[in-house]
Formats: sequence, C-alpha cells, structure tokens
Amino acid sequence: MAGRTTAPLEVVDYRRSTALPDIEVIDVQHSPREWRVIGEDFALVMFRTWQGRVRHRGQVQTGEPGLVFCCTPGETMVSNPQQGPGSFSVLQFSPEQLEGWLAEQQPSSVLPDWAAIMQPFSERLRWKLCSFFEIYDASASAMQVQSQMLDLSELMISELIQGAREPRPLAGPPIRAAARMRECLNEEGLHVDLETLAKRAGLSRFHALRAFKQRYGLPPHAYQLCLRMSHARSLLRQGAPAAEVAQYCGFADQSHFSRHFKRFNGVTPMQYARAHTPPNEPGSGMYRIARDLGEVVVRSDR
Repeated sequence: MAGRTTAPLEVVDYRRSTALPDIEVIDVQHSPREWRVIGEDFALVMFRTWQGRVRHRGQVQTGEPGLVFCCTPGETMVSNPQQGPGSFSVLQFSPEQLEGWLAEQQPSSVLPDWAAIMQPFSERLRWKLCSFFEIYDASASAMQVQSQMLDLSELMISELIQGAREPRPLAGPPIRAAARMRECLNEEGLHVDLETLAKRAGLSRFHALRAFKQRYGLPPHAYQLCLRMSHARSLLRQGAPAAEVAQYCGFADQSHFSRHFKRFNGVTPMQYARAHTPPNEPGSGMYRIARDLGEVVVRSDR
C-alpha cells in the first residue's frame, strides 16, 4: 500500500577482544522481543531508547533512558518493551574481573554488590560507557581497550557498587615509575599493552594508568598512538607503502590507519607521502616503494 513504512529490523551484535578476554559488549538495536537471560557474569545494561519492565531478583523495575540496569550472576532477568522496539547496550564482565578492579581500587571491606538493581547514572559515566562501546572492536589497540576499560571501571564502581568510595587522588605521580613507562613505550611501545607497561613500572594497572596520565598529561594509549604516528610519518617520508606502514605500526588495516592519520595530520597518508617526495627524484608524485620495510625501519630509528 502507498505510504506504508517498514519497521527497522532488529540488529544484535556481540563483541569481544583478545586484549580483554573477560569482557563482552552486546549492542541491540530496534528490539521488539522479550528477553529472558540467566547470566554467568555481572552486567550493566544502558538503555538508549528502550523502555519497558524488567523483572530481576523478584522485583519489577521500569527501565528507560537515563537509567542503568545492574545484573548479578546466576539471577534471572526477564524484560519486556512497553513503548515499541528500542535499543540498548550491555557491558558484561566476569566476577573475577570485578573482584580484580575492587582489589586495586577500593578497601577490602567493599564487596561486589550493586547499590541497587536499577540506578540513575551520571552524565560522566554515560559518556565513558558510550566511548568504550564505540572503541571496543578489533581495530582498537590492546593498550587502548585495556586503559579505557580500567578508567571506566573506576567511575562505574564508585557510582554503582554498594559502599564504594571515590578514588583518592595521587599525592604526586611516582616520577621514576612514570619515566620507566615512558621509556618502555618509546623502546617497545608500538604493540605493548597496559599489563606489560604496569609490570615494567612495578605498579598495578590502575596506578600505572593514573601515574602516567598525571605525569605526562596523556593516558598511555594516547601517547602510544602519537608514537605510531611519528613512526608512520618517518616511514612514509622514506617511501614505504601505506599498507606496509599500517601493518608495522599496529593498525588493523590500511583504512583504519588512514582514518587515524588524517585525524592527526589533516591529510591522508598518500597526500603526505606525495608532499614529501622531492620533485626531481624518481617516483615523484607516487610512492617510492622500499625494497625491504625492515631496512626502512632501521634507518628511520637512527
């Protein structure tokens, strides 16, 4: 019939990363269904447009945007939309993962218990959740997903866990430890992850992340990305093809590399390479392909 509109199809996406094996993200769009779940993990459900009723631990709660639903392992959850199809995102993490965060960030008296089943959450926590959902895919570096998850866990625990307190600010960053992390990033930092970085510094992951950011003004993953860009520019200037530069510098593929490169430098890798090709040399206006990327890397590191 003329004028008939088709309802959007339901889309459900499950995402994991080898950098965070105890974490799963689920994105659900335009869901009209009843959900019945008995989870093995803790989970946070952030309602984007979904509105309805959720039964959990013998209670019926109303879910809507601006609230977060806190799931407990082994408990049944049954949810029904009341205002038509809606969208939501889920962050799932194992009990061991939550216990590890608490051990690093809170007194031993704080237990892994939610303050409430359905809770309002701050704009800051909403922003951090959305940012993590956005970057949690195969193209993100191990350092980035580990750092952002740890940063998110700090705010999540302080807002949502029963009896948790605000993290105490560091009296002053441990300068030597921060310097060791910086050395590690400069010497082996294109692929190093947060766990390795913290071990090099002799700190917990939580304190390593905070100390580095307080000392240098950037979290380790942002510093690592700057290093990748510096290496990439050097290799491109010497004629290395963009695809090989992307692989060496730790990007998922050439498209992922190009997006980051343009965001940092204002031009694409091809435009940058062309601008740095001397006009009277062979290969002017095109890539001068290096015979061996390893040779280029050695020269660029001197």
